[in-house]
Amino acid sequence: MKGALLAIEVVQELLETLQIPYRLRDYGISKKDFPKFVEGAMKFARLFVPNPRDLREEDVLSIYEAAY
Repeated sequence: MKGALLAIEVVQELLETLQIPYRLRDYGISKKDFPKFVEGAMKFARLFVPNPRDLREEDVLSIYEAAY
């Protein structure tokens, strides 16, 4: 877990250094769009198959919120 968190930190630092936005809000996306995004993501549930845990709409929404 520590290695994964370090990797995230390093990638974020790299993106900041290169001035590449990495948050959804940096691209003008509004939180009010999240339900539409969640609905769209759930249509591609086959992509979640390799995930060891079943993803529910609430899980997908929390991912969007964390990316905001």
